[in-house]
Amino acid sequence: MEFSFFDLLISFAGGIFGAAIGALPVWILCGLAVLIGAALNSASGFDTFTNVVGWGHFIGPHTAFVGGTAGAAYAARVNKLESGRNILASLMGLNDYKTLLVGGAFGALGYVFLYLLCLVPDYTSVAYTNHIALAVILGMIAIRLVLGKTGVFGKVKEGNSRWKVSDQASWVPYQSSPMMILVISLSVAIGSAHLVSTVPNSIGIIFGFVAFLLIFMQFGFNVPVTHHIALTSAFSTILTGDLTWGIAMGVMTGFIAEYLACLFVYHGDTHIDPPTFAITFTFTIIPVLQASGVLDLSPYLAIGFGLAVNALLFVGLKVLKA
Repeated sequence: MEFSFFDLLISFAGGIFGAAIGALPVWILCGLAVLIGAALNSASGFDTFTNVVGWGHFIGPHTAFVGGTAGAAYAARVNKLESGRNILASLMGLNDYKTLLVGGAFGALGYVFLYLLCLVPDYTSVAYTNHIALAVILGMIAIRLVLGKTGVFGKVKEGNSRWKVSDQASWVPYQSSPMMILVISLSVAIGSAHLVSTVPNSIGIIFGFVAFLLIFMQFGFNVPVTHHIALTSAFSTILTGDLTWGIAMGVMTGFIAEYLACLFVYHGDTHIDPPTFAITFTFTIIPVLQASGVLDLSPYLAIGFGLAVNALLFVGLKVLKA
């Protein structure tokens, strides 16, 4: 990736746009663009739409989603929005150009983070992390430090638990118990792994579907948040050629997102996105597993590894939330 002042300007504009329509609405648009691009890629091998539109610098998450998150954090800091974690709010309605400019500034920062991350060399045949996801998380941590008041890990109120909170403080309250996470993660991981193993170049289709599905959350419906599970499952399946690894890594991502939500979101006053953070975590672990030879295990050993890791995550979460 080459640095471009024109791309930096586009990223600034994307951050403004993300703040104007809201972080979640612009993420839904990104999901739609990735879905369309994945369908085009699957049908014809044409991946430009995905790269330029879905992951591009105008509605890509490293600029627009970060910009929308920054806008909400700023609006809450100046008492124009009730909560800096409100990523559903379309901030254009505040009639405050400063809020939009803050979104633009952090959108530009997201581009800078992405550029710097792309300079770091890989140590295996796959990228050392998901650069866009990590750029998003770095941008959101910067938002918390600059515009928030609770610190990176938030502030746990006296008498409260970091791991067990009210529905009001929770990230997705109906998707926070270990059994709910396990069931929905299995569903999406199996579906995503199966599709990429049977349809060439379809890695973004299930991801795009479930990301666009969040439009119903915008309208108040309790839909699951599973794009992190879909993407990790698809990527792991393609990398290993094994459905087992795709399912195991997808389920693991579902659990990791809840752990990260407890650590960074529940007690904070700005949004640090658990699915994006979980993607960053798993896409950083995958090359480690590849370099260590773990991903070359036979299917039976892979099943055992996946069951052991996810059982540990399940039990750990159940104990912490008890």
